[in-house]
Amino acid sequence: MSRAREELEAIVRFADALPVAVWVGRAPGGEVVYVNREFEHILGIAPPEGATRGNYVGPYGVHLPSGERYPEDQMPFERVMRSKRTEVLDDLVIHRHDGTKCYLRVLARPLFDDDGGIAYVVEAFTDITREVETERARAESEQRLQAVRRLESVGSLAGGIAHDFNNLLAIVKLVATQLRKNERDPARLALVQHLDDVAASAAKLTRSLLGFARRGQHVARPMSLHEVVAPIVELAQRTFERRIVVRAELDAAPDVVLGDPIQLEQVAMNLVMNARDALPGPGHVVVRTRRERIAEGHAVLAPGDHLVLEVQDDGAGIDPAVRDRVFEPYVTTKLVGATKGTGLGLSTVYGVARAHGGAAEIADTGPAGTTMRVWLPACDAAIERSAPATARTVRGSGTILVVDDEPLVLSMTANTLESLGYDVIVAGSGRDAIEAFRRARGRVSAVVLDLVMPGMDGRETALALRAIDPEVRIVMTTGLVGDEAQPILDVREVLSKPFDEAELSQAVARALA
Repeated sequence: MSRAREELEAIVRFADALPVAVWVGRAPGGEVVYVNREFEHILGIAPPEGATRGNYVGPYGVHLPSGERYPEDQMPFERVMRSKRTEVLDDLVIHRHDGTKCYLRVLARPLFDDDGGIAYVVEAFTDITREVETERARAESEQRLQAVRRLESVGSLAGGIAHDFNNLLAIVKLVATQLRKNERDPARLALVQHLDDVAASAAKLTRSLLGFARRGQHVARPMSLHEVVAPIVELAQRTFERRIVVRAELDAAPDVVLGDPIQLEQVAMNLVMNARDALPGPGHVVVRTRRERIAEGHAVLAPGDHLVLEVQDDGAGIDPAVRDRVFEPYVTTKLVGATKGTGLGLSTVYGVARAHGGAAEIADTGPAGTTMRVWLPACDAAIERSAPATARTVRGSGTILVVDDEPLVLSMTANTLESLGYDVIVAGSGRDAIEAFRRARGRVSAVVLDLVMPGMDGRETALALRAIDPEVRIVMTTGLVGDEAQPILDVREVLSKPFDEAELSQAVARALA
């Protein structure tokens, strides 16, 4: 064997050992002259028959990152033939015959003959799939972080809106009470009742906002699933576009589960909102419940009675590409753009269902619509119900310090308490309240204190008042529900806004008792 041949074979062995794929094509036709072993490994095939200039894309399965076929006139060989210089490309994706994809970085360089013409084009291919996937994961992680921050901001905004709205509703309810006192005309009394009814409906909307904005841990207890689901259906019937018909078929009997009402409310709300968003035009949303017994051997659920919550729509169904991943965080079935979802709704549904010992699944989906199903273990314990507060107004005596940053709420609360027989001192901020309390020390029987105020809030104000008088009796008013606000501070009473005269009078009377 000649030395030249030995050296040629050594060069071939060296090229085969390279961690990059090498391809050499003859100019101007683009016929393959040489490929190394790594070329076949990266691209998944040996050079096909007829893979010459103008016929590279199809045989090799070359695509753009967007998934479209790569333009033949933009292939590395063509670019080098036009520019007569080295070209570097990062946008080639090989769709291999085994179904996998490979992202490539290509360096293509011309080799010239003695006359200055291009004799060969040498191309080196580097597999950058891991690099691309790492960058994609980083971008997705950043998007998720932004989504979480956006949700936190929206939650804070919702809580703020609910607080301000509840202040306005409190004014409406207190004014309605005052108007009703001396009115004898039935027609006018009916108008006042309308004010009360509107305020009650609006209060339901604010509770929905607060349900989205709530934070903190919650304790599960025996509860009626229907009492959670029915208000969500009613809210949907009032607020969805008229082209969407929302219907409830709540047939579970009995309907008791051991659950967290706030979390289960979130489950029902997410499912109903998803069903609405799945309807491109007029359609129906049906919310169903029933009771079913699970036998031994179920893959997920424990044996025994379960309550089933189903929400069905007659939309276009779920895209098969995401069907198996809909319960994963940040996977959304909604369109890109203004209606794009966060991908947190169904993952929340799944997480809450599993935390309650149940499960969530896609019961059915197709061109005729989708049915989402949630299973929750049934509970045989009795529901503990507190006795409903009576509407009786309680009169009293003594001095009440009223603290609220909203002037109209402050004025109406003070006027209402005065009409009940109390002497009233008013303060528009926490600092003013502390000064007023010091001046009237010994005379103040109780303090009606707003929780959310700028500057010194209700919690800080209560602590300062307690430092002056450890026995001070405080009624905290708040847009949060009473059970959730109680742990904020050990106060005598928590009065949820909006409240009317009877509720205010009873809270003050209990604090003084």
